[in-house]
Amino acid sequence: MNSARDESLSLVLIGGSSGSFVIFEDIIKQLKNPISFAVIFVLHRGKYSSSVLPDLFKTKTDVHMSEPHHLDPITANSIYFALPDYHLLVGEDHRFYYDHTEPDFFSRPSIDATFISAALSGIQVKAAMLFSGSSQDGAEGLKLLAEKGFPTYVQDPESAEFPRMPQEALLKYHQHNLLEEDKFYKTIADLLS
Repeated sequence: MNSARDESLSLVLIGGSSGSFVIFEDIIKQLKNPISFAVIFVLHRGKYSSSVLPDLFKTKTDVHMSEPHHLDPITANSIYFALPDYHLLVGEDHRFYYDHTEPDFFSRPSIDATFISAALSGIQVKAAMLFSGSSQDGAEGLKLLAEKGFPTYVQDPESAEFPRMPQEALLKYHQHNLLEEDKFYKTIADLLS
C-alpha cells in the first residue's frame, strides 16, 4: 500500500438529502483556502443526475473541489462530492473507492457507505454532520463514527426541511451533538476553523 500517505490527514464528513442543498452551499461559502482537512459531501442524487456539483459551487469558495475518481488520493485542502449512482468509500490507504453494490435505502451514493468506510479507515475524522433528508440513511454510519470517538453532529429535526434523517440518527444514538437553529452556522463555522 501507499507508505507515503499523509498520517496527519483528517476528514470532515457531511451528509444530507432533501432540503440539504442550500445548507451544503452555505457550508462551502465558509471554507477559505487553505483548509487543513478534506471535506467529503454526500448528497442523495438521482441516478441520471447531470449536475456536476463542483461546477455549481465554483463561485462559492477558492478551495479545490472535485468529484473524485476510483483510487484518487484523498488530500487536505480539498472538497469532494460523491458521484451519482456510486457509493463513495474511504480507504485506509487514503484513497477513494467506488462501489456499485445495491442502493442503501434506495440511495446510491449512500451516506452510510461513506461514513462507515471512513470510521473503519483509520483516518482521523474532525467532524461528521448529518442534515435534512427523508430516509434513515446516515444514521448507522454516524452512530459508528460516534462510537469510535469522533465528534458527530445532527441538524435539529425541528429546523430541518425534511426531519426524518436527523430524527433517525438521534433515535439510533441520542448522544450526537445537536445543531440548533439559533447557533447553526456559528457552530459549523467553529468546527471548520
